[in-house]
Amino acid sequence: MSADDHAADPIRTILVPTDGSDAAGTALERALQFAEPDDATVHVLSVVDTTTNPMRFGVAEVAELDRATEELVDEIVDAYGDRDVEIRGAIRRGRPASTILAYAEENEIDLLVVGRTGRDGVADALLGSTTDRLVRQASIPVIVVPASGTVGNENREIHSRD
Repeated sequence: MSADDHAADPIRTILVPTDGSDAAGTALERALQFAEPDDATVHVLSVVDTTTNPMRFGVAEVAELDRATEELVDEIVDAYGDRDVEIRGAIRRGRPASTILAYAEENEIDLLVVGRTGRDGVADALLGSTTDRLVRQASIPVIVVPASGTVGNENREIHSRD
């Protein structure tokens, strides 16, 4: 099956991973814009990553991460509850990219909308390590949204030579 076979399929479900960053917030705004015309459901997923250094987290720290993440997702759902879009919140534990992709498959997500951040290293400077993995590994379309205030091509003037 080619990518063109899905070109006309309506978007019914959109997944937006969030870590509470500005980039994730901007991605959520864009996802809501995509969802409204087609009455799509937006899933907001936050992943508690305790796999990076499992020895670093005790039971109390994991419980605190879970609580903080749950509050974050609840706040997002509440903040956008007045929109004419169904928003579902979810929290998972695991490695962010693989957990996001597993959630997308489990929930038959049609589109993944992620924020772009630039923190460390070459891949991170371009996309962010989790975003980079999602773009490379996802079997569904991925839209990468720059954080608000990011200077991109939309802000550059293009001059033609006469």
